[in-house]
Amino acid sequence: MPLMNRQFFILQFLVLSVAVSGQAPQSKAERSQDINLQKNHLYSLYYESVSVPNELINGKEYLPYFLRSDHNPMLFANEIPNATLKINGREYRSIRLEYDTYLDEVIYTDTSRMVDNAYPRIALNKDMVDGFGVFFRGDSMIFRYVRFPGKEIDDGFFEIAYDGDTRFIIRHKSSQYIFDAVKEYKYSPERYILAGGRFHEIKSSRAFLALFGERSGEVKAFMKGLKIKLRTADKSDMIKVVAYYDSLKKSNAGMQ
Repeated sequence: MPLMNRQFFILQFLVLSVAVSGQAPQSKAERSQDINLQKNHLYSLYYESVSVPNELINGKEYLPYFLRSDHNPMLFANEIPNATLKINGREYRSIRLEYDTYLDEVIYTDTSRMVDNAYPRIALNKDMVDGFGVFFRGDSMIFRYVRFPGKEIDDGFFEIAYDGDTRFIIRHKSSQYIFDAVKEYKYSPERYILAGGRFHEIKSSRAFLALFGERSGEVKAFMKGLKIKLRTADKSDMIKVVAYYDSLKKSNAGMQ
């Protein structure tokens, strides 16, 4: 335990002892209850000041494995944006995070210490991470760890691009291949729409429009009006389409 934290704990304990001894006479039961309440508050302060940082180093050392590659699998290649991390119900702001799209790992850079003249990088324990967010190149990106009970899709971190009645999520994924005896990485994201109680990967225009059922004709007309083609549609285009479909459903519900 760091010296400063030990001193903080001891000082607070002494303050507690003096405060209890200086109170008006109490019964033994009242005095015991009062001490327990104050101790619980003290331990809460102690946990906040000492234990919380350890959450951010709960994982394994991350060593870059792609140093010879021309294309690396990091989502924020050559940039480390400020991020927000939610872990075990707590939120940490303005920290350094990266995301490995090949290993599906969130990498935390511990700037509080140096090892061999470098800040250590830690692949966080996925079971503890509730989610994270970054503001990257003008785009806010919110990630959550998604589990699929039926295992029709592999569990992992997904960007929650649109979280309305209809959900649109993105798995930022890379695949590995060999080129000139070097392992290279190709970025190949997967896009999914929640429809009919399950997620469907978006692969073709026909299958995509079929997800909207009786509203498919209206969605198709909307896309044509905005000149949105599925093959070239970016995230903002997809959000417009899904949000439009949700508005059609709400309009229909209001008329019933």
